[in-house]
Amino acid sequence: MGKASSAKKIARAERVGATSGPSERRSIGYPSAVALVIVLGLSLVVFARATRDAEASPTLQDHWHAAYGVWDCVSESFLTPFQSEYDPEGIHSHQDGLIHIHPFTSSVTGKEARMSVFLKAMGASLSSEAFELPGGSSIDAGVECNGEEAVLQVARWSDAFVGGEPTEVILEDLEEVRFLNDREAFTIARAPLGSEIPLPNTIDNLEGVLGGRSGPGIAPPNTTNVPGPQDFGIELE
Repeated sequence: MGKASSAKKIARAERVGATSGPSERRSIGYPSAVALVIVLGLSLVVFARATRDAEASPTLQDHWHAAYGVWDCVSESFLTPFQSEYDPEGIHSHQDGLIHIHPFTSSVTGKEARMSVFLKAMGASLSSEAFELPGGSSIDAGVECNGEEAVLQVARWSDAFVGGEPTEVILEDLEEVRFLNDREAFTIARAPLGSEIPLPNTIDNLEGVLGGRSGPGIAPPNTTNVPGPQDFGIELE
């Protein structure tokens, strides 16, 4: 009897030992899994918030300004600023060579605040093939400037007062260019690829609106001998 009882105790102990290992591993693994879920959840929240904030500007409370110009390599000059003051959605101009960005509706805030909204208010449209101007005339890609084929492009400066080289040059989906910050500058240009694109000649007007200061690479506006829409056969509405 004594030997049988001892054998049963040993067998029972072996069974207990065999099941305690996974249980202990489960007890340790569960808190680790919970901690991992929490860390991942917080990371996703931070990422989502950063993405949302990037897409949320400009808001209905913002009032931004950007300088713009239309540069043509054929005449080697800027066109006169658009004359329309039509303002259906809060992204418009005042005949001053500036884009005034203070959205009236959420449909043109954040990532929907695009060049297309401004151009529509001006009575213009822009693609890689042609820049349709108010009155029906257009600036077409494909002409030659200094022996090179010209393309339509949009140069962006993230800070107009810093000047220098453009922050980026966009060659496709030109109307989809977004307004990302206050005091940007944009030159819509017909020019060969890789050619030097000048800052808009309306920087001083932007300085007057913002109370900003001049910076390197900023040329004063050229107010003399600047071809206007009439020089391209454009009738202003």
